[in-house]
Amino acid sequence: MKAAAFTKLSFFLILVVLSTNSIFSQESYQLGGVPKPNEPIIWTGQILSDEDQSPVINAVLQSVGGVNAITDLDGNFSIPLDQKTYRFTISALGFKDMEIQLNARSSGNLSLTLTVESVLIDEVIVSGASEQDQIKEITPGLQRLNAEQLENQSKFFGEIDILRSLQSISGVNNTGEGASGFNVRGGNTDQNLILQDGHLIFNPSHALGFFSLFHPDLVQYVDLYKGGIPAKYGGRLSSVLAVETRDGSKEKFKLRGGIGMVSSRLSAEGPIIKDKVSFIVGSRYSYADWIFNIADNPQVQNSSAFFNDVTAKINARISQTTNFGASFLRSRDDFQLGEEARFDYSTISGEAYLKQLIGDKANLTLRANKGRYQSSLFDLKGNDQSKFTNAIDYLRGKVDVLYIISDTYKLNIGADVNIYEVSPGEIEPLENSFILPDILGKEKGQELALYIENQFNLSDNLEISAGLRYTNFNNIGPNTVNIYPEDQIKTDRNIINVQSFEDGASIASYSGFEPRASVRYELNELNSIKLGYAKTYQYLAQISNTASATPIDIWQLANQHVAPQYSDNFSIGYFKNFGVKKYESSVEAFYRKSVGILDYKDFAKLLLNKHIETELVTGEGLAYGVEFNFRKQTGSFRWDANYTFSSSTRNVQPTNTQVGINRGEWYSSNYDIPHVFNLSVFKQFENRTNLSVNFTYRSGRPTTAPVSSYNSDNVLSVPIYSDRNKFRVPDFHRLDVAYTIGPFGKNMDKFDQSITLSVYNLYSRRNAYSVYFRQNPFDSVKAIRVATLGSIFPSITYNFNLK
Repeated sequence: MKAAAFTKLSFFLILVVLSTNSIFSQESYQLGGVPKPNEPIIWTGQILSDEDQSPVINAVLQSVGGVNAITDLDGNFSIPLDQKTYRFTISALGFKDMEIQLNARSSGNLSLTLTVESVLIDEVIVSGASEQDQIKEITPGLQRLNAEQLENQSKFFGEIDILRSLQSISGVNNTGEGASGFNVRGGNTDQNLILQDGHLIFNPSHALGFFSLFHPDLVQYVDLYKGGIPAKYGGRLSSVLAVETRDGSKEKFKLRGGIGMVSSRLSAEGPIIKDKVSFIVGSRYSYADWIFNIADNPQVQNSSAFFNDVTAKINARISQTTNFGASFLRSRDDFQLGEEARFDYSTISGEAYLKQLIGDKANLTLRANKGRYQSSLFDLKGNDQSKFTNAIDYLRGKVDVLYIISDTYKLNIGADVNIYEVSPGEIEPLENSFILPDILGKEKGQELALYIENQFNLSDNLEISAGLRYTNFNNIGPNTVNIYPEDQIKTDRNIINVQSFEDGASIASYSGFEPRASVRYELNELNSIKLGYAKTYQYLAQISNTASATPIDIWQLANQHVAPQYSDNFSIGYFKNFGVKKYESSVEAFYRKSVGILDYKDFAKLLLNKHIETELVTGEGLAYGVEFNFRKQTGSFRWDANYTFSSSTRNVQPTNTQVGINRGEWYSSNYDIPHVFNLSVFKQFENRTNLSVNFTYRSGRPTTAPVSSYNSDNVLSVPIYSDRNKFRVPDFHRLDVAYTIGPFGKNMDKFDQSITLSVYNLYSRRNAYSVYFRQNPFDSVKAIRVATLGSIFPSITYNFNLK
């Protein structure tokens, strides 16, 4: 029932809605054909939304006789039945309840459609997640966000942003404003596997970290695995971010978008063939240069920032058991800092998928993805003007089978293959430049993985997920490899030979088993305990000697000189609901030990280095911490508070073949942030307005600083630096506020509008992104604080929705 209809209904009807809280539709169905004596009956199917045919997650199917089932992330379910007639009620938050009569004769597939119901009366707030999710969900450390939850988070220039919303979750942060990517539980930014549908994402940020490339109006839900990682995911050490976009409506054309002060967005969806084939497409375009023009600094006035992206998807329902689709993603950024330098980076990716129901119990998914990430750095000043470019091309395939043996046992098996081609660097001179053109040889790698995972209930209270993943990686030719003495530190001066490999020849090969396990013990309907373990391998690392990833950082495949990284991840958590399930609380502890972590020599030269292994060192990493979460998730007033204490340290020992760091002592990683506190408050008012307030506090990240100086010949005050990462930049804290008016309009069943007024950094905190040190002639070294956004940023955004 749409909100605008309340002005046309009588008071009597409102009382009926409030008293029943559901509207039933009664229909009769027959499952299967000719009955087969003594053969077990399995009802499989999918629950879909009537609005856009998207799967309904956590829909509950319940019969009078006590037969129950809950739909999974794809809206699928499986129920064992007897040969008789049942009466089922199907319910899900945000949808009208549905009551059916089912005559079960033999096994078969029968899918159902629920009608969307968005009713807002005083304290009634539709939520997209079950109140029992955190108790029932088996995976520790899994955080799910749907479109409504994202709407309640911080809005930068009035727009929902996935990455900023993630940073309000316990255990997730970044190194500061303007930093690309995100860090999870003490891991590096390159240790997160990022997927949008089947697209592999290497850089999820726009505008050097201020926006994410995920179109907010197309996102259906977001899953962040930061603890127990399922066996179907691999290739990264810290976490998995899986973003799922909506299928377009197969019923009617829809249009929505927004016009803001920095960027605008537009999305459209609708049927190509009604009830069978649909499309959805969205795009964003920025125009942020005016912000630089109002600055007092001439260099800032000459700066510019531009980004745009396009996401498109076609979905076809070939039959009741077969879905086919294809999607496309393209994003591009162009950022110039004064007259000094310019960044240009882009992602382009295409994907095709097939989803097939096989028989009554198995779901088959096939995916193929091909893409490219490319970045360029333009040096625009002086006689050495140049363009430096690096890129990574990838081809991926995946087959996944979910076999629902019973309502208490699921089996997931599959395989995936990744083929990478890394172009580590090419430099081209610009006009009037003395730079000579140069190019590094490409690297190729093949990664194959096989996995199996069992999820089963040992009792009503105990559920276990046990899986195993096997990975094999090959670095292949054509390429050349530098040879060094076995008992000497690698330097460019002691290369004793160069070995050449033909096309397809194996240069280096690695493999390993990755066991995964999750356990959930439900003490009662309000309390549960969860345990998780995951061993993960990573054969692709990002090469950077900055605190935060930048667009020009290159990706390094495991090879003869660089071994893969691997880690053991442990987690344990206690989860409790109380206050008639209005409140959720949890405490989770985590521990991760990593081997083969890459770091860099002091003053390392990383770009266009033909012997980059001489600048790299490897060591161990240790991350541990505890996360406290507390939230009120129902009603018109909701809030979420969390606090994380964590430690992320490294150790690089000196050996015969490498130098050590800090004399082999443990030191803080660049992204070690011990204390993080987040508070989000959301209030829905009766006059169709809402207010969201978000506050965050983080400890300052580590940095290296000069501690003394000395005089040498004619050079005065030569600085002597401290041990690596011994000091810290000032602490970070910020308050953001957003007030939304609407939706409003004369006929909101067809068209509604809203206006969002937001203020970023309300009290103008000059948070330090970094601290660097400058020394003028005949002067001592001085610390300079760099604040990316050091002032308040108000904005207004107009949003519209043609339904």
